[in-house]
Amino acid sequence: MPTHCADPLSLEFVETPSPIGTLLFAATSRGLVRIAFESDDLEAMKALTEAQLRKSRPLTAQEKPLDPRDVLSDAKTEVLGFLEGDRRTFSFPLDRSLSQGFRRAVHEAIEQIGFGERQSYKWIAERAGNLKAVRAVGTACGMNPLPIVVPCHRVVKSDGSLGGYSGGIEKKRFLLALEEGNAPRA
Repeated sequence: MPTHCADPLSLEFVETPSPIGTLLFAATSRGLVRIAFESDDLEAMKALTEAQLRKSRPLTAQEKPLDPRDVLSDAKTEVLGFLEGDRRTFSFPLDRSLSQGFRRAVHEAIEQIGFGERQSYKWIAERAGNLKAVRAVGTACGMNPLPIVVPCHRVVKSDGSLGGYSGGIEKKRFLLALEEGNAPRA
C-alpha cells in the first residue's frame, strides 16, 4: 500500500515480492527515486528516503509533475519483467535526487555498461573522471539508490571476481546469471 509524505515531490512507496526477495520501490513526482532490498531494512529505507528528499529542490515551473503511483506501477512491472528474464531495458523516468557529485558521475558511468556485459571498478573510475578513485567507485556502487536499474551488479574487480553488492553477493550472482541466460526460473 503506497504511503504519502508531506514532501512537495509527492513521495510514494510500494513493496513487492520478487525472485530475489521483497523489493521496496519509491517514486516522486519526478520519477523512480529508490529501489531497496529487504536486507536493507525497508522501514529504515523509507525514513532515509524521506529525510534525504527533504533537502532536494522543489519542482520548477518547467517540470511537469508525474503521478508517483503511475511511476511505481511502471517500475514494478518493468523491474519484475527484467528479473523474470523478459526485458533488458527500462523506460520509466528516474529521479536522481539521491545521487550527487562524484557518486552521480559513477552512476551515470555504470549506465554505459550494456546488458550482459561486465566492467571493472577502474573502468568506471575512468569514465567518472577520476582514475585514482577506484575505492570511491566501490563506495558509490554500494550507495546506489537505484540498483538493478542503474546496474551496479555489472561492476566487478579487475581480476574478474565479483566484489561486493549492496543487496548481497547472492543477488549479484543471480543478476549476472540472469543476464547470461543462466538464472534459475521460479
